[in-house]
Amino acid sequence: MEKQWRHLCLGLGLFALSGLAHADERHFGYSYESNVMPDGGKDLEAYNTFRYGRDHFYSGWDQSLELEVGLKGNVSTSLYLNYTQTLEGDGVPVNSPQFNGVANEWRFKLSDSVADGLGFGLLFEPEFKPDEMELETKVVLDKKTGDFLWAFNLTTEPEYHLVDGTWGLTMTPSLGLGLFTSEHFMVGVESELRNFFVNSDPTQPLQRVASIFSLGPDISYTTDNWWVTLTILPQVANLMGGGLDYSNTDTGSQRWQVRLGTSLHL
Repeated sequence: MEKQWRHLCLGLGLFALSGLAHADERHFGYSYESNVMPDGGKDLEAYNTFRYGRDHFYSGWDQSLELEVGLKGNVSTSLYLNYTQTLEGDGVPVNSPQFNGVANEWRFKLSDSVADGLGFGLLFEPEFKPDEMELETKVVLDKKTGDFLWAFNLTTEPEYHLVDGTWGLTMTPSLGLGLFTSEHFMVGVESELRNFFVNSDPTQPLQRVASIFSLGPDISYTTDNWWVTLTILPQVANLMGGGLDYSNTDTGSQRWQVRLGTSLHL
């Protein structure tokens, strides 16, 4: 299974770079845009996220494979398969690449960023992991004016931990800004402010434990057939004070996140 997953991700990346088919474009690694897959369209997307650096040696590798299908009425739906691996301490793998759950994403485009002046969309995504359940909701605003593109997201992610019966909540506003230097190539920056709320006791209310601001560069290349985007997102500040958050087990934060996304039309 591990070898099959690696070969599938490698094959997808190489095929996406070969430019053989038409894909729904995405220009930022973390922030969504309001456009959805057209009715009858199909995309295969792969996301590889490398996470590195805590107060001890740490690296994590998250992989997601997504099949997206366009439906009538400016709606699209996706199925995700997620895998993860972690190295920690002396560099010995904490776990081998292992299955980390499935997710079903639903996106709704309510207005168009060109025809209506401002793009507006909604996203709902239930996710089921071996030890927890999550429901991600997202409000999406975006606009492209000339060669300039911006996208703003407001994301909430409540999660329920099956082992101990506790809850968690993440609230994250994010913003992507980009400038097209050619028809296909865009350079930009992306930022997010990730707020973590937890309750270590199921009888107690949620409490905010960290507010992590991250900012970094983003590049993307899109064609009618495929797209690829790369975002580097280091921690910049912990707005709750106490220095950057590298060791809080409630947040699972790290110094760096690097995400590579590729997509190809089927």
